[in-house]
Amino acid sequence: MGVPLAPTDGGIATLPPLIPLEELGYPLSGRTGEPVRPRLLLVAIGLAWLSVAAVVAAYAGWWWVSSGVTGFEGAARLTQWTKPDPLSALAIIMVILIGLIALLMVAAAGTVAYNAWAGAAWVRVGGLIAIGVQALSGLLNWWYSLAMVPLIAAVVLLWLPQVKPFFAAMAAKDAVKPIEVPTSGILYGPRPLGSH
Repeated sequence: MGVPLAPTDGGIATLPPLIPLEELGYPLSGRTGEPVRPRLLLVAIGLAWLSVAAVVAAYAGWWWVSSGVTGFEGAARLTQWTKPDPLSALAIIMVILIGLIALLMVAAAGTVAYNAWAGAAWVRVGGLIAIGVQALSGLLNWWYSLAMVPLIAAVVLLWLPQVKPFFAAMAAKDAVKPIEVPTSGILYGPRPLGSH
């Protein structure tokens, strides 16, 4: 380790990888060189993205129902409880609050999907937090609450023992390993006259 590889065919000299990927003891993709993502993980990622899509659909449906003056109050639990006049400042605050809750729900499920693909082991605990964030759907309506179903299924899959080795392999691949740096034979300062 730490010895530069000679350039071939006019290439650029490079250092060897920090950790030989073969030492991970986990199957590697021939295409990407990364640990192979298990099918259960791919299903979990798909379910998390389905949760994102469900929130977006629920938000679009909420806008459709609440666009009329008569449907605004009944479109979400928050507006049922506060009963704002559709033309009041409170109604505007409720619209913004509902949008923020939907945004948090999308961000929670999307974060789980993205980081599960990236192999971040913390996504297992993060998934539990995402379920808690999506529980805010109780302030909105049942359509938003349906988005929790695929997210819960995704988090259950992430906690299965078949997925854990993938996270360990990704952590080992990304771990920073010390590089042996030569400590002798290094000259500092200007070269002596006549040396090339």
